[in-house]
Order: sequence, then C-alpha cells, then structure tokens
Amino acid sequence: MTKNYLPQSILSFIVMGFCSCASYQQSTQDFRNSWDLGDEVSALSDLEKAGQSIKSGHDEELLWNMEMVTVSRANKANDLTDIHIDRAKSIADENFGGGLIDPSSKGIGEYVGHFHDRNMLEIYRTIRALESKNNTRAQSALTELKFKRQEAEEINRKRIIDIESKARERNDLKYGEFMESGEIDQNELVKEEVAKKYQEFYNPMGDYLRLVLTNRGGAQFDFGTNKQNLVKTLGENVSFLQQEEKISANDSNSSTYVFLETGSAPHRIEKKYRLPLVLFYNGMPPGGVLYVPFALPQLNYRDDYDGKFTLSGDKKSLPMEVLTDMDSVVSAEFKAKLPGEIAKALIQTVLAVASQVAIEEATKDQQQDNLGVFLLATVAKVAAAEAFTQADDRSWYSLPKQILVQKVPTPKNGKLSVRAGSSSDVSFEVNPNNQTNFVYLKSIRRGNPIKLISSFGFGEGLANSALSSNSKIFASNN
Repeated sequence: MTKNYLPQSILSFIVMGFCSCASYQQSTQDFRNSWDLGDEVSALSDLEKAGQSIKSGHDEELLWNMEMVTVSRANKANDLTDIHIDRAKSIADENFGGGLIDPSSKGIGEYVGHFHDRNMLEIYRTIRALESKNNTRAQSALTELKFKRQEAEEINRKRIIDIESKARERNDLKYGEFMESGEIDQNELVKEEVAKKYQEFYNPMGDYLRLVLTNRGGAQFDFGTNKQNLVKTLGENVSFLQQEEKISANDSNSSTYVFLETGSAPHRIEKKYRLPLVLFYNGMPPGGVLYVPFALPQLNYRDDYDGKFTLSGDKKSLPMEVLTDMDSVVSAEFKAKLPGEIAKALIQTVLAVASQVAIEEATKDQQQDNLGVFLLATVAKVAAAEAFTQADDRSWYSLPKQILVQKVPTPKNGKLSVRAGSSSDVSFEVNPNNQTNFVYLKSIRRGNPIKLISSFGFGEGLANSALSSNSKIFASNN
C-alpha cells in the first residue's frame, strides 16, 4: 500500500515558506507611498504605526530608527529626531563591521547598515548638535566619521577576501569560471558612471563641515586634508569651496551657509535570475534542475526631484551647487561590496540545490507511485531554492538624492530666499549679527514646497564688537 504523505520535515518547510510573516518592506509600504508623494506628515504617522511591532533586538530595529531620523527631521520634530539618532547610533556602533551574512544561513538576517548609513547618521548628529549648541558632540561626530571611513574600507576588503575564498573552496561552485562568464551584467545592478564619480565610502559633506567649522568656528581639523578630499571629488572650480580658502576663523564678516536636501536616494530592489548552473554533489546531478534561482540586490534610482535651486538676497542671486550626490555615495559603496554579494548569492544557490537534492532523495520512492506526492515534492524543491536565494533589498529609503549648498555674505536686512526650478520657493531671515548662519532646507519631490527645517547661528555680537575667541563655537584647544 502506497503512503500518501511527505516526510514531516518537508511538509514543515513548505508550510513555513507559504505562511511567512509580512516582511519589513510590506509593513512600511504606506510610509514609502506617503514619502514618495512628499507628504512628510503622513509619512511620519505611517512609519510610527509600522514601528509598533519593532521592539529591541528586531532585525530591522536599526533601519526603522534611521528612517525615523530623516522623517522626524522633515517634520521638525527635534526631540523625536534626537531620540532616534541616539538609538540608531547605539545599534550601529554595536554592529559596526557587520555586513554580509553567513552564506550558509537561511534568510537575510539582521540589518546592520551600510557605511553610507552610518556616515549620514553622524552628519545628522553633527547638524543636530550644532542646532542645539552641543559643540562637543558636533566635533565628536565629525571626528568619528573620519576614522570610521578608514575602518570601513579595511573591513570591506577583508570581508570580500573571506567570502570569495569560501566560494573558491567549493569545487562544485566553479566560482572563477562563473565570474568570467559574463552571466551577471554589473551595470544592470548599479550605474557604473554614477558609482565611479566618488571614492568608496565617501560623503563630501563630512569634509565640508570640518572645513567650515575650522574656518568659522575655531575647530581643530586638518583643513588641507579635508580640502584635498573635496577637490578630488568635486573639482577645483566649485565656488563654495573656493570661498573657504579666502577666509579665516578670525574673519568678522557675517556669512550664511544654506544647505538643501532634495529628492530621494537610490533604494535596493531584488533582481531575480535563472541561471543554467550544473552542479554536482558527491558525483550526483541535482535532481534534474537545470535553471537555479539566483537573486542579487539592484539599485533603483529615483528622479522625481528638483535639481536646480537659486539662492537670492541683497539683490543678488546665486545657483546652489551640489555638495553631496547621494546617488554616487550609495552607488560607490554598492559597487565596492558587489563582488562579495555575488559570491554570497552563489554559495546560497549551491545550498539551495543541495536542499532540492535532499528532497528528491527523501521522496523518490513515493514519487514513483503517486502523482500528488511528486507534485508536492516539486513545489518543495522550488520553495527550498527560493528560500535560500533572497537578496537583501532593505535600505534607508528616506535619504536625500542630493545635498546642495551655497554660501553668501549675510544681507544687512537678513532676508534670503530660495527658488526651485519648478517655481516653488521659500523665504527666511537670518541674524546679520551672527558671524555665521546655517540654514537647512528640505524638498522631497519635484513641485512640492521647499520646507525650512532649521536656521541657527553662532559667533554673536558682530555689530557691537570685534569677534572674540570665546565667541567661536569650538574653543581653540578642542
């Protein structure tokens, strides 16, 4: 008598595959829809709702907190922003050096963040510190950025060497042959022309803030090195960079720096392949499977944004210039990590085929006698492959596409305005008695109003007296 059942382990696997809980992407879909529409108020509400199930230790705790940073900031909810900066930093510090998961483990695991995540987190931490006049914290964040970048480069180099070594150790994988086969068009996954614009693991805004605070606040950073990094990336003919060379920390003229975030950075999506990989285990072919599921992350670039802004004041107008192209920041890191991502995916593909073989062996006798068992076994084989070949498509969705800047002498009446190419504009006032004014603006998508996030100054009292050393935001011995 033929038994009409599958082994319990196989049934369990199938059930788990079809009854998996809603993913982080699904639970945050409303937030992403609202953000794409430029509705920052609804985006915050949607994100808070999605976060109700994200407790301490949750796989996406870091990612959710980082989203809360940018979305809270867009809503000018400073207290909320600070809470999530601190929590995100704590998690990021604990997991720094993580990244590619163990290729033998099922699923995508905990989100430990990319270096551009940590970079922007420290930049937001710096800006919030300056806004709240926590000068020690601002300098600490910028100092940390410098050393963490060097560490990130070394960590990534070692990680890729390790995982590629694991891939080459598998005789059944034929990793070298595959990498030379051209099966994967890397320019399909990341735009080469965008990625090569920046150095790996580099965001110009960190160096620019160090440059400005050295000049305007008396902070003790290496002006020459920071300038060299910026020139290497941005070129020598950038007006806001040229201006910084002409001033000193003792300059008593009031200057205003206007920063503007526009658009949304690339986010990850999954790219599925069906590759003709013929793999063998102990001399046995993989159950007749010729095309194996294979998944990699792919960058999806978003272009619904205003790219041209004009800063006006005192009867003069200047175009705002790109300080940070987040497309390039994200792309450069993505490209640097891609060899490791491919090696990981290949190893997981091999493991998927191994699961298929195990299922085939466990049910082969039953399949010969029962069509239903055969069909269920086929479903299980596909489920096994798909479960192992998931690309990590999680990313910090609300990061800006670009950060622009322009520096102008502060008008005597303090009145300035910024206009976008789509004709939306915002007017604001700064204090002409401050040595330095910072203004931070936000534009999520093309045609939406430009929003004033913050305006603050340091070095007060220029109208009454010469700038004294103790009016600087950083003491000279810092």
